Amino acid sequence: MRLRLPHLLLLPVVAALAVLPHARALSGAQESEERDFPNDAFYLQRAMPDGTIPSERIEAATEQLLFERAFERKSGQFATSAAQDWQPVGPINIGGRVNAVVGLPGGQTAFLGAANGGVWRSTDGGLHWGAISDAAGMGSVSALTLTPQNSHTIWAGTGDANGTVDGYDGRGLYVSRDEGVSWKYAGLREVAHISSVVVNPADSNKIYVGGMGKAFSTDANRGFYRSLNNGRTWTKTLFVNDSTGVSDIAINPLHPDTIYCATWERIRRLKYRRAFGVHCSVWRSADGGGTWTKIINGLPVPGDNLGRIAIAIAPTQPSRIYASVISGASTGYVGLGLYRSDDGGELWERADLGSVHRNAFGGFGWYFGRVVVSPADANDVWVCGVRLLHSVDGGVTLDDVTSTAHVDQHALWVDPSDPARVYLGNDGGFFMSSGNQWQTALELPITQFYSGTVDAQNANKVLGGTQDNGTLKTEGPVAWTTILGADGFHCTVNPTNTSIILAEWQYCCDQSGIRRSTNNGASFTSTAGWVSTDRYNWNTPFVHSPRNPNTMLSGSYRVYKSTNTGEQWTAISPDLTTNPGAAVNYGTISAVAISKADSNLFLAGTDDGKVWRSQNGGALWQDISAGLPGRYVTRVAADFTDPNVVYVAHTGFGQDLHDPRVFRSIDRGTTWTSISGNLPDAPVNDLVLDPAVPGTLYAGTDLGVFVTRNLGQTWVPLGGAMPVVAVWDLELHTASRQLFAFTHGRSVWKLDLNTISLAAPPSSNPSRLALSAPSPNPARGAASLVLSLGSRAQVDVSIFDAAGRRVRVLTRGAREAGRFTLTWDARDERGSRVRSGVYFVRANDGSETRTERLVLAD
Repeated sequence: MRLRLPHLLLLPVVAALAVLPHARALSGAQESEERDFPNDAFYLQRAMPDGTIPSERIEAATEQLLFERAFERKSGQFATSAAQDWQPVGPINIGGRVNAVVGLPGGQTAFLGAANGGVWRSTDGGLHWGAISDAAGMGSVSALTLTPQNSHTIWAGTGDANGTVDGYDGRGLYVSRDEGVSWKYAGLREVAHISSVVVNPADSNKIYVGGMGKAFSTDANRGFYRSLNNGRTWTKTLFVNDSTGVSDIAINPLHPDTIYCATWERIRRLKYRRAFGVHCSVWRSADGGGTWTKIINGLPVPGDNLGRIAIAIAPTQPSRIYASVISGASTGYVGLGLYRSDDGGELWERADLGSVHRNAFGGFGWYFGRVVVSPADANDVWVCGVRLLHSVDGGVTLDDVTSTAHVDQHALWVDPSDPARVYLGNDGGFFMSSGNQWQTALELPITQFYSGTVDAQNANKVLGGTQDNGTLKTEGPVAWTTILGADGFHCTVNPTNTSIILAEWQYCCDQSGIRRSTNNGASFTSTAGWVSTDRYNWNTPFVHSPRNPNTMLSGSYRVYKSTNTGEQWTAISPDLTTNPGAAVNYGTISAVAISKADSNLFLAGTDDGKVWRSQNGGALWQDISAGLPGRYVTRVAADFTDPNVVYVAHTGFGQDLHDPRVFRSIDRGTTWTSISGNLPDAPVNDLVLDPAVPGTLYAGTDLGVFVTRNLGQTWVPLGGAMPVVAVWDLELHTASRQLFAFTHGRSVWKLDLNTISLAAPPSSNPSRLALSAPSPNPARGAASLVLSLGSRAQVDVSIFDAAGRRVRVLTRGAREAGRFTLTWDARDERGSRVRSGVYFVRANDGSETRTERLVLAD
């Protein structure tokens, strides 16, 4: 085990790619390696009061969105039809988190799974990529595999299983039998996060799946799953407990009934997190996954200092197994070593020497879980961590070969026809090693944006803060560059002096204050006045005054103000949070705004549900939270012309199917009215008012962009072409009438509002339409629901299938005010019993629309 072999040399990126911002991006990544621990903000924004994130509601909301889009295309009744498409803005050259990579021998055709961007295919060796799973609405992907007997068949496991907190729950397992042209759901939706998918090399009917369960709660859907009939039915054959899942699977290619898996104890909450424990182990099955035996001999003893384990079998020597082992929290989630067994797992010995493995995981080793052995050489092994490690002597010597590739490695594929060709997926996207050089993809728009802005004087100048890729800027359609390292968040361009840019990394630059540039982002300097002991939000907000850009607001747990374009800041409020005493990043200001109609009206919202106003420029603050749901406040906004009208938006999932998340006040927040209307049951991340079209608002949600033209009575999906993706920020460039959507997984998109007819006046006499949830639901026969009308109206209530086709009219015509019970007998207009599945009850009275989801069971 101590033999030293020649090492694959990885040289800098080819000169042709020098235009890409690798040097700067790597500098930012190196900063993040020291301090970037994936954060709780995502959890705080989306968790229910009991601390869980309801994946079933995410699934239901996604299905409703797909229905709304299908219905809109078929009906053509909305001016904002799918015929008006969003246009991609990029970046295409920066990338984002890639969780899975596979390829066909030769590497010309390859597939990757993006953390929040679906499945992609390349037909030119990884240089250019095209999305191939948008129609299926997969979103987060963490596992891909090709069927050994038929490379046209691809299996995709959804949900980010790496323990990230900006990773969405998945929608189960999907299969494509035509290289990704079409996809079919194959079960396991309840698993939420699938870590691995393996197909038996001797029998393609046998498929094995590792299930990690929900990220933020305990559940019984974790474990090892097996199908013996090509994915039609599934059996869970290994279950440890409700906080331990299966994080990796390896199969013996010569004796496929011998299977190994790794279990990982993982649960994360606001005040409690655990990514280690006595149940972190390696298991072996000799009967194709039917029964399991824990194997320990020589591996670290299970306990509180044992964390995630990655495993791999050497294809040319299947008795050899590698295990990359991470520690628990007590020693800082570092590497415990690369272990090796040469007898099928009976006995293990640590292979590596020194501290390279220990130091390769940045203090958050639970984020990584991949080890790969070359298909040509059992001594050639790769380990994924913050850094990429490589050994050619059976793990004895591990070299850091990250070189010019981005950090944070999650996926690696070695070409069986040419082991020198290596494909790598990490937080910076896709990289390939060919001819001893790292090269990145030329076109892969999967960047995960937290926030963004557009130069008021130049719609081509777009900036945004991104996950692990810093603050980015472009002044053209392609050339995005990194201008500030680490993770990027809020950023602004001064509207009158556009050379002044303000930007930040996490926690308001680690409590040290926003950074400021006076040369268009070429360099940044610190700003003054910040109190380093304050609590700051992961994504600290800051804004310019619409009337006087020299005046700015920001905040920690209290509001800060600047009167000199952000050079100097002063705290102007007391603690506006509930001071919850939880994690350091909780109990903070999450949204601020200054009214254009009254420049002395300041608004502030917090991550623990408080909303405040100051009517005298920050001297006195009043709590205006009464009547609001007390959830994470994502945006506060003020009307452009009416000084009394203000808005607030919330994320989070409510206790009921359609709890309101968008509110409007006509008395500066003294009283509130919900304008959520028929928005899907998904977090609202941003709210933008249209100054040119009264009554029109745009909402950026976890399911894309929605628009209302009647102050929230009815919302519809806006535009076409953009996939189902989380939009975390919206920016309306008023001069050009272009709306920009900053997505968390599919880069930036824009929509030209000049081509869309949005000028529909608010209804002057709404009927106050309401539709109850169907009961029972799921239903095996008839289901009933209650229609409520506040005034006489022409109403249509119909049943539609998931493709937007009308199945049955329940009622149509004039109805007086009142409550009416409607019943559907699960039959279509011809009287035939419809198939089991998901259906939608849609009610419309000419001014408002309500939609409810109904599941028919067998």
